[in-house]
Parts: sequence; structure tokens; C-alpha cells
Amino acid sequence: MKFKIPVEVDEEINITSLIDIVFLLLIFFMVTSHLVSLERVPVLLPVADKAKVPEEARDRQIITVAAEADGGAGYYMNLQKIDIKELSAEITRQQAQNENVKIYLRADRQVRHKYIKAVMEACAEAGISDIIFGAFESGK
Repeated sequence: MKFKIPVEVDEEINITSLIDIVFLLLIFFMVTSHLVSLERVPVLLPVADKAKVPEEARDRQIITVAAEADGGAGYYMNLQKIDIKELSAEITRQQAQNENVKIYLRADRQVRHKYIKAVMEACAEAGISDIIFGAFESGK
């Protein structure tokens, strides 16, 4: 008896959906890595017993005073590194444009007070008195 030997046919796997998924994952990781680089300047905020988030915190100019390796401080306004003199000029310029400028000051707990005081003096010279400080609530 003769048996017919089936001819092997190469079955092709449709990988179109697999390529789509890999492409979407690639885009996701590219966007995520870009957003991580845009995050705030990393600071370790001080801890306060009565810390709370104010209601109007969103409409404030963010000034960050970050600790540097040499013991000094770096000033950042809206995520842009800036010198204290440039910071003072920028605050004055913003106050001239809008009299209701409000400041959110984020300072690293390792930064000496003289660097924070410099920012507060720059705000006072510009006529800005509405300043809030970033702090973590203590976990009592």
C-alpha cells in the first residue's frame, strides 16, 4: 500500500501584532525616560510637624535651593538653573509685570540658611511677601 507523504508547507507566523506591541512599548519607554529627566530638581525637603499643602499652591513661581557637593547651593527657578543675581532680576521683572506674584520656595534640608535668606532678600527687594516653604509632614 502506498502512502502519500504530505508535503511540508512552511506556515508563516503573522507577527504584525507583535511588531505593533513592541513599537508601542518602545514609544512608552522613550516618553517615560524623557519625562523622568524633566522631573523637579531633587531636594530632600525638611520635616515639619504642622506642614500642609496650601490651597493656592499651583499658581506660584517655584524657586528651588538645592545642596551642591561643595557645600554651596544651586538656585533654580521653574527648573532652570540660575545665579542669585539673575534670580533677583527675574523676580523683580515678574513683580513689575504682575503685582500678585507668589513664591513657592523648596529648599534642601542640607542647605545653609544664608542661601535661603538670599532668596528671601531678593523677594523682599522686589516687593514680594507671599512666600511658602516646601516641607514634609512628620509622621507622628
